[in-house]
Amino acid sequence: MAVSELTIRPRIVVFGGTFDPIHNGHIAIARCLRDELMAEKVLMVPAGRPWLRDASPIASPEDRLRLAGLATRDEDGIEVSDVDVVRQGTTYSIDTIRDLKAIYGDNYEFILAVGTDAASTLRRWHCYDELITVCTIAVVERPGQPVVIGTHLPPDTISIRGPMVDVSASNIRWMYACGDVGVAADYVPALTHRFIIDNRLYRCDPT
Repeated sequence: MAVSELTIRPRIVVFGGTFDPIHNGHIAIARCLRDELMAEKVLMVPAGRPWLRDASPIASPEDRLRLAGLATRDEDGIEVSDVDVVRQGTTYSIDTIRDLKAIYGDNYEFILAVGTDAASTLRRWHCYDELITVCTIAVVERPGQPVVIGTHLPPDTISIRGPMVDVSASNIRWMYACGDVGVAADYVPALTHRFIIDNRLYRCDPT
């Protein structure tokens, strides 16, 4: 086939997570995915009932969806999808990709972004063989933890060096629970912070 006959499909990057709460580190990763992969859009997909977690998220799926929407309101090329929240039952990545392909059609190339920890268990994921045929895997490396593409990852896996952001959702929840709302505000987008305060999502002080 001649090069002129090749069709280059626009990319949609699927970035899922509990986002409990979404924070500046998540936004930095989404921007990195958008820019490094030259994606038309990054879809941040808050999980409904994630199957790989022993404990349920603290905030409800609806609140986490709202937080993500507020955090990405002014971000070019970064959007939020509710496909995992509106679906009943356990959340599997294959269902996320199937639903998004049904919405956006086959004119897009879908890339599923995962972290290094998730990448190490990829072969245990539900419908793994189908998953790697309907999307490409992109592993976001943690600083100092390069990814080795081996037998546990498909050969077409993309490795991306993630941004250096030292923040975790669990620490942020602890800050809100302890009333350190001023410190927590440094780690989450402003509209997200205000929603958490107004709704006391993590038992924070209403100040």
